[in-house]
Amino acid sequence: MPLDQFEDEDAKPTDAAGPKGKAFDCPDCSANNPYDDGFVAGDEIRCYYCGNEYKVEVRDDGRFKFRAV
Repeated sequence: MPLDQFEDEDAKPTDAAGPKGKAFDCPDCSANNPYDDGFVAGDEIRCYYCGNEYKVEVRDDGRFKFRAV
């Protein structure tokens, strides 16, 4: 069986919009915020604990960056 048929559990699913996140740690209060529907670059998301809003961006290394809105 070819190795490319196995999925990496840590890999982020992608679609036309780029990597898709399922959760994020709030940059302000450090709370973990799961998002069942996920998020992609360009989305605006809210911390469920402190209520701050962030715009999702993707850095050159493929990691998410959250900019306050």
